[in-house]
Amino acid sequence: MLKQVRGWLKGAVAWFFGSLLVLSFMFFGVPEVQQFASNAAVTVGGENFSTQYVQSEFNRAVQIQTIESGGAFSRAEAIQSGLPNEVIESITTTAALNQFTDKIRLSTPRSMIREYLNANDNLKNPVTGEFDRSVLLQILQRYSISVEEFERRVSGELQRAQLVDSLTLKANAPKTLTEFSLMRESERRKISYLIVTEEMAGKAAEPTPDDLTTYYEANPQTFTAPEYRTIELLVLRNDDFRDGVEVSEEDLRRLYENNRARLYEKPETRTIYQITFDSEAEAQAAAAALKQGKTFETIAIENNRTLEGVTFADARKNDILDPGVGDAAFAEGLEEGAIIDPVEGLFGWTVVQIAGVTAPELVTFEDAKEGIEDDFLAQDTRRAMLNAIDEVEEVRDTGASLVAAAEAAGLEAIEHGPLDRYSFTPGGAILDGVPGEALAEAFALEEDQQSEALQLADQAGYFFVSVKEIRTPALRAFEDVRDDVETLWRKNEREQRLANTVNDIRAQIVAGAALGDVASQFDRAPTTLVIDRQIENEAISADLRERLFSAAPNTLVTGAAAIGEAQIIAEIDTIAISTAAVPPEQATFYGQYLGYQLDQELIEAFLASVQGDIEIKINQTQLDAIFAEG
Repeated sequence: MLKQVRGWLKGAVAWFFGSLLVLSFMFFGVPEVQQFASNAAVTVGGENFSTQYVQSEFNRAVQIQTIESGGAFSRAEAIQSGLPNEVIESITTTAALNQFTDKIRLSTPRSMIREYLNANDNLKNPVTGEFDRSVLLQILQRYSISVEEFERRVSGELQRAQLVDSLTLKANAPKTLTEFSLMRESERRKISYLIVTEEMAGKAAEPTPDDLTTYYEANPQTFTAPEYRTIELLVLRNDDFRDGVEVSEEDLRRLYENNRARLYEKPETRTIYQITFDSEAEAQAAAAALKQGKTFETIAIENNRTLEGVTFADARKNDILDPGVGDAAFAEGLEEGAIIDPVEGLFGWTVVQIAGVTAPELVTFEDAKEGIEDDFLAQDTRRAMLNAIDEVEEVRDTGASLVAAAEAAGLEAIEHGPLDRYSFTPGGAILDGVPGEALAEAFALEEDQQSEALQLADQAGYFFVSVKEIRTPALRAFEDVRDDVETLWRKNEREQRLANTVNDIRAQIVAGAALGDVASQFDRAPTTLVIDRQIENEAISADLRERLFSAAPNTLVTGAAAIGEAQIIAEIDTIAISTAAVPPEQATFYGQYLGYQLDQELIEAFLASVQGDIEIKINQTQLDAIFAEG
């Protein structure tokens, strides 16, 4: 375990302990106006989020992913990666926390925001080490966000952070806990054990008719038939709606043109150096110096900047926050090295030099055609399936059965059963064709009840299920289960012989005999082994290992072997603990890890409590419609 601590610490990034600046650009936010409940895709307490709001948050998340990845990140890729679920989780968690902070009247004064900005290393000038407004503006420009929106988001993040910080220590675990845990992890035990097999337990007995009858009567629960249900099931899969769906060349070209600018054109980008001065005179002097051969890096250093801090790499025109500077930097005919005369913009007088130009790129229709067709067919198929669901639900609302509703929609609901909750029929055969999630839903319904449209676990479609008949559990006749009774009787007899043999060996050792001497009676010899808390082999199972480490020295521990039907009897010979073998740096990391784990458990318990007190509703049908549309 100690070897893994570094890796765990390296990958363990607590949600609330990350940079607030980064989090403020993620998915958090609240609607500027209250959404109408009738159009709510997500409801958290009394707060409703419309499909339009969810869509806008998803689009923002896709944009951020695109920027962070430095390349294209299509809508289809985002959906496939599970981004919609992340967005929904972020909306619900943030809304729940916001409502809690409102409830306890937690506020964030502007002075706290100012202190955060001044203290945040991400916003400091690398030369002066002080807060630099131009660095902040570069970040805002990068993520296309206004100063006001940034302040609102940071205020919300600071408010939530205050709440969570009150729960956690953000420190190493207590020394006593760390030392105790290290002792536990570094413990080693020397054991001697004997594997007791069936051949050591004597000859098996043969059951008489009375033996079988007695066993049957003593174990009625074992021979009681489970509850069986006969169900009607309608499964709608995406592939079932694809047959006959076609798209013309004309439609493909139309889709290409409609999405050309967004998906298939990579606009021209330019890498620029940019410095903003308070006065025109300072800007003119800098521009003149550049034209006389002074490097932009020198100009930056003279103004307490670094070249990296004034560089916008591979920027598009709309990435430039100041529109006047953007127009000047992307004027036609400019080549690498061009120096632009000072531009009066939003934040002062700006001097720009072109450091690089990357020509625009275009994915042709021929190259994009196959992907467009696949996306179109998938979306059209999805819409057709959702329309079929609506048809079924409309007919069912009139009181019709699932079979009648399916028939009215041109579909077929199939009867299955009787079957138990594990898909077994009364004869013991497994019934195929019933998804596990549909079976679980069928056993949650009452007789004559029907489910709503529910999504399949693989997200490849939906299902409806209705319960036609319920057959309650009943004791099966002895004649019908005689073979099962005999099989279980023999198993029980074998286990009893093994248990008796183990008890006899234990009694001899307790009376003073050595394990080796007792083993020799069976022409066996005990195995000696030093074990740690990770040991597992053909003899020592995880359960037996835990009991071996819970026992006192010189005591006997028994249990089933990890493999096969044998039993194990083991004796604890010695116990050794050596925390000295743990390097100090690993002990420190271990303390950090335990402290992090304690904080995480507190945070998770708190979040669960907050969300448990607030009703959260997800309209999955509306969400499916959002992410099925092109």
